[in-house]
Amino acid sequence: MKTNILSIITIVTALFLSSCEKEIEFNGKETDPKLVINSLVSAGEPVKANISKSYFFLDNNGTTQAPDDVAASLYVNGSLIGEMTSHFDTVWNNGVWHYDEDGNPYHPYRLTTIFTNDYRPQIGDVVKITASANGYDEVEGTTSPLPNAVTCTVVGSKITNWYSWGDDYGDDNEKDSVLHTDYNLEVTIEITDPNPGKTDFFRISADRGSLYADDGMNYASYFAQYNDPIFTSLTSTDNDFVDFSDLNLTPEGVFTDLLFDGKSYQLKIPFSVSIVKYDDADPDFFRIAFTVEHLSREYYNYLNTCNQGDDFMQIWAEPIQTYSNVKNGYGLVGSRTVDTLWVPLPTEE
Repeated sequence: MKTNILSIITIVTALFLSSCEKEIEFNGKETDPKLVINSLVSAGEPVKANISKSYFFLDNNGTTQAPDDVAASLYVNGSLIGEMTSHFDTVWNNGVWHYDEDGNPYHPYRLTTIFTNDYRPQIGDVVKITASANGYDEVEGTTSPLPNAVTCTVVGSKITNWYSWGDDYGDDNEKDSVLHTDYNLEVTIEITDPNPGKTDFFRISADRGSLYADDGMNYASYFAQYNDPIFTSLTSTDNDFVDFSDLNLTPEGVFTDLLFDGKSYQLKIPFSVSIVKYDDADPDFFRIAFTVEHLSREYYNYLNTCNQGDDFMQIWAEPIQTYSNVKNGYGLVGSRTVDTLWVPLPTEE
């Protein structure tokens, strides 16, 4: 009897699974490619933009390489600064599947066109980038005024769950020691809202994963958890998405000043740390670099919609349209100010 029941279950399951696939013809209109501009403008840094083109979503082997005759211009506060110079680079196209001759999927490297201008905008500047090419609509993207600097300091750190052990290596005449250490580290950073009465957007990141020093022996890895109350669903996004724009975005904590408008806030970031330290280790290798960014509104909107669209648990939700402020095209022209805080990784309890 068990065999019969199992057979029935197997047949029903097979019929159910076989009915899950249905080929649906696309009856819509194929959209023409548009120019794409992606740029993050930082105060005091030369302007850089990644310019490419879009392609139809059903084209598995579409290329995003910009047209050969694309030209870009830079404007600041409404005045033309000059043309932007093109350079070529390759990036890993992690977000789009391509297929080889045997039908196997892969993520290829793609050629991308980078445009630069040596002009260094300042806090409060409004930056506009335009791009044009034969057969394409002219596109432009404009930042809001570059945000002012944010005051932030490291006010303390706390170690828990320390565990370490040592080894010796080398011959009897010349022995060196190596220290293995695992622990949890909680760092407290105080950030002060620079614009009372106005909504501000921030991002803090320090998750670098694992890294070996130049000598190939000393090793450090740390992984951050952004679980402070400031990182709530109302004020932040996890940002663990696949970035298509080569904007060098990584998982990090994004938040607003909703909970501390006009005041200071001490946020706590816990880390899981693992290090291997040899006698001749460079102490500067064992430290964390915190990047604190004050974001423009359009940059924050872009990050927020990217995160919502990448939430794999909401498979039945309505599609999320990625935020873009590029007229007649796609992409993002945003701005930020950046500050870096260094925190040493303890190597002794």
